[in-house]
Amino acid sequence: MKTILTIIKKEFARFFKDTRLMLTTLILPGLLIFAMYSLMGTIMENVGKDAEEEPCAVYVVGLPESMSPAFNAVFDLKDYETRDAADEALRDGTLDLIVVFPTDETQSKIEIYLNSAETKSQAAYAMAEALVANYSIIDIADAQSTAKTVLKMVVPMVLLMLLFSGCMAVAPESIAGEKERGTIATLLVTPVKRSSVAIGKIAALSVIALLSGLSSAIGMLLSLPKLTGMAGGISLSMYGFGSYAAILAVVLSTVLILVTLIAIISAFAKSVKEATGLVVPLMIITMLCGVFSMFVTGTPSIGLFFIPIFNSALAISSVLSGALSGAAIAITVCMNIAFAALLVFFLTLMFKSEKIMFKR
Repeated sequence: MKTILTIIKKEFARFFKDTRLMLTTLILPGLLIFAMYSLMGTIMENVGKDAEEEPCAVYVVGLPESMSPAFNAVFDLKDYETRDAADEALRDGTLDLIVVFPTDETQSKIEIYLNSAETKSQAAYAMAEALVANYSIIDIADAQSTAKTVLKMVVPMVLLMLLFSGCMAVAPESIAGEKERGTIATLLVTPVKRSSVAIGKIAALSVIALLSGLSSAIGMLLSLPKLTGMAGGISLSMYGFGSYAAILAVVLSTVLILVTLIAIISAFAKSVKEATGLVVPLMIITMLCGVFSMFVTGTPSIGLFFIPIFNSALAISSVLSGALSGAAIAITVCMNIAFAALLVFFLTLMFKSEKIMFKR
């Protein structure tokens, strides 16, 4: 145990004494994600406001008298000498929509022409469709339910990628980097159990990767209201202590798996550059686990929570949707820890292999 603590202290000292590494790993990711998502939200919000403030330009053919007041109130109706001139204006963006009402027996339906490449044209189409169909949309979902749906769709995938990025920032340098510099050989020839070296490195790297992932996650969560345009709907107070504790437990167990997997790949590699390349397939698998979790509807089958990494995305999604299942969370955490322990055992075997660890 004392040896493991010594290895942990060594890794912490290497990381926290390097101001540049600590800045780029712990602070910058959260700030950059917050700035990027907030900027995207501001741009989308401004686009929406512009569409609302300036009436859409619409050319109407055969407008019935009964609908004239409604169209004049909503749109800026334009007049063109020919239909071809109106079509050209729609293509170049100076006109947002063309609506053609039936004028003879050959036309039985209202025709609406839009330019889907233009945001205002899409907005004009939505408004015209509502006017001609003469229907009302009533959404029975409250703000919190809508916000939970947004979080359920966005957070699991993004959080997995942020955790993976945090692990990638520290694991290859700690193992492949030391192999490349030759310092790992000095450590392994000392009278220290190689299993203690492996466990100490994994423990330290997991803490650092978790801090990096949490920094990015905080930046993402703070920017979500701006990004989704639902500042009044998304609030951290929607969830209780149990929800946050469940997510934290899942995140911790997931970090253990990701760090150990990247550490194993780094142990095979000769350099940090090679390790970074070898990790790409694992990054794709992690991303796909987050993406596929979006398409699981209803109550997920309990068997899905036995699949490492994918179960983490499902568990976080279920918590954010408000369907917190104690059994699912327990299975996820236990499976992740068991799988991580198996991976640590495999990493220990690798550390004991002279052929692998002294390959330069």
